[in-house]
Parts: sequence; structure tokens; C-alpha cells
Amino acid sequence: MERALKVEEYLFSVHKLSDDGEQNVVNCGNGRDGGDEDRRKQTGNARINQEYITTNPTSEIHYNISQATCNTDRKKLMVCCPTSNSTTVRPIILPDTTTTLPSTSVTPQTHHFSEGEKLLPSQCESNMTGFQPNLFVVEGQDASLGELPWVALLGYDNIKIPIWGCGGTLITEQYVLTAAHCVHSYYTRGINLTVVRLGEHHLGTEPDCEGVQCAPPPQNFSPADVIIHPDFDTRVSISDDIALIRLDRKVKLSAYVEPLCLPPAGMDVEVLLAGSQAEVAGWGLTETGQKSLILQKASLPFLNTTTCNPHFNYTLVQEQICFGGGAQDSCRGDSGGPLVFRGSSPFLVGIVSHGKDNSCGVLGYPAVYTSVAHYRTWITKYLRP
Repeated sequence: MERALKVEEYLFSVHKLSDDGEQNVVNCGNGRDGGDEDRRKQTGNARINQEYITTNPTSEIHYNISQATCNTDRKKLMVCCPTSNSTTVRPIILPDTTTTLPSTSVTPQTHHFSEGEKLLPSQCESNMTGFQPNLFVVEGQDASLGELPWVALLGYDNIKIPIWGCGGTLITEQYVLTAAHCVHSYYTRGINLTVVRLGEHHLGTEPDCEGVQCAPPPQNFSPADVIIHPDFDTRVSISDDIALIRLDRKVKLSAYVEPLCLPPAGMDVEVLLAGSQAEVAGWGLTETGQKSLILQKASLPFLNTTTCNPHFNYTLVQEQICFGGGAQDSCRGDSGGPLVFRGSSPFLVGIVSHGKDNSCGVLGYPAVYTSVAHYRTWITKYLRP
């Protein structure tokens, strides 16, 4: 078991590893594409990984390694190898258990995108104009009751007493958008998503009230389908970190539960967001390091890729956007949770994806988000009544 744990730790890093064909020695690149000068020799655990791959083809370790391959050359096996300068997805807080459950991933039937478009909220505007940037709110704070009716909570393991580990965003009456790593067995350690909750505000009270205003009880749903983007990269850059969850029934719409608009397909996010902020939300970590009982929100500054790239061991792709770097970041939110832009109508600009190492709310350390505008066509392709 000690050996398996070493391999698991070994996989959660960001360098490339390949067999050079000479005496089982491997070359470990530094994450750049700079050639031989960017490589160093490494032995030890790398060969152990190779042995697991070749001698235990049905083992869980073999599966984990296969999910962590870093192939750019399909003729060479490449897996992630250790480094102290790693990329870390926002943590999914799950119990330390060896329980293995079937994956929730399914292969859905696709539908013509125009059918999916019809399922999106009718009040959403295709022209996102009239934005008035709020450049003054920089610290996380409690959201007001009913202020963010699209925020979803994802629960794992026990359906009656779930472990709340990720967030999501309601985008239609029956679909929630989240990060792929929130529902991929490589990150959830085989523990299934069991419940999706909407209309929650304070995890410790029911009903939720502010003064004389009280919200109805939150609505719980089972995941009927989980659709992970086929190009989701579990390796270095964690790209295409997006997934759809179809609920087992439609939500009951109210002032406390309603879907959020998607951005127009192909919207130039960098032009729109330059010099602006967006709002992250969730029950994430507070300044005390504990998860909040009350839904939190925080405004984060946008960083262009030129400013953001030096913070990571890879170059952001166009489907990724960067926010934060100040005293607050998406620790205030949850993995898979929404990053919202306030235009004439609010819309979902990003999904909380990952940060660097375990830095959280540290000056100068931004986080990476999945840019939803690049996936609108993919999203609507899989929506069905």
C-alpha cells in the first residue's frame, strides 16, 4: 500500500515523463517545450510506475496512471512526474476512504444545437452591453439571501448526509454546469456524485431567513446524466475542465432558484473584461481556512494571459481565463462554481478550475477558470428537454 500511495502522489505533479529506451532511465522535462536543455535524468519511482503499467494492467494504479498520461507523442508513454512547482485543482473535500464506486460519466445522445438553445433562459440577452464595473469590492463577504439563485452545491458519497465538495451553476431548468474534475473519478477517487442542491444559503439553518424574509427549503436532485467534455485533460494544464449534469427532474423556479445566462459563443473575453472584475461565489474557504456555512461572494480582477502565464508551468490555452492575484481568490468559491460578469444581465463567464500549488488568497497568485464562451456550442449540443 505504501508503494501505491507513492505512485498516487507521483501522479499529482506537472512534469512530463517518458521512457527513452535506454536501461529503463526516463527523461523528466520541466513542462516547457525547450528541447534537451530543459530535461534532466531521473530514475526510481518512474521505473516503479512503468512496472505497474506493464505488470498490473487491471489494477487501480494502472487506471490512475493511464488517466494521467501526458502524451504528445503517441508512440511514447508519458506520465506526470514529481516537482515542487505543481498545478493544483481547487480541492474537492472528500473523506479519506478506499470505497470504489462506478463512474458517473456517461456517453449521452447529442442533439442539434438549436434545440439546446431553446432550453436556455428566455430572459438572457445575446448582446451583453451596459456593463458597469464594480472596482471597489475586493474582500469576500456573505451573499444576501436569494442574491445568487443559480449557485449549486454538489454532494458526494452518502445521499442522506452528503459531503459537500464542489459547486456548479444552474443554466436551464434541468442542467447544472460544473468543472470536469468535480465529477471525474480520477479526482473524486471513485466516490460518486450523489446529490445536487439548489436554493441553499446557510448550511447550518433551515429555513434560511434574513429578518422577516424566509426562503423555501433547498431543492435536492439526483444526477441523471453526467457529461464530461471528451477532451478534458487530467494532466498538466487541466484544460477543457467542464462538465454538464442533467438533474433527475426540473427545478421548481422561484426567486431563490433560477438559471444564469451563458455568454455568447466565441465572445472575446479578454476584450470585454480588460480592466474589470467578475464575481466568484460558493461555500469555499474563509480567511480562517475553514469552509463557510454561508454562501460567499468576492470580486476578482481579470488578468490577461501575458500577466498570468508566468505564474504557471504551462501556457494558458484560449479556453482558459485568469482572475485574482489579490488578497481574495476563488477559495471564496468552490471547485466548479460560477464566475459571474455583471452586464445588462449577469452571465456566467467562467468555472472555477485550478490554481498553483495550494496557494489561496495570497498576493500575486491568481487562479485559472474555464472560459464558458468557448463552450456554448458544446453545451447546447447536449441539452435536451
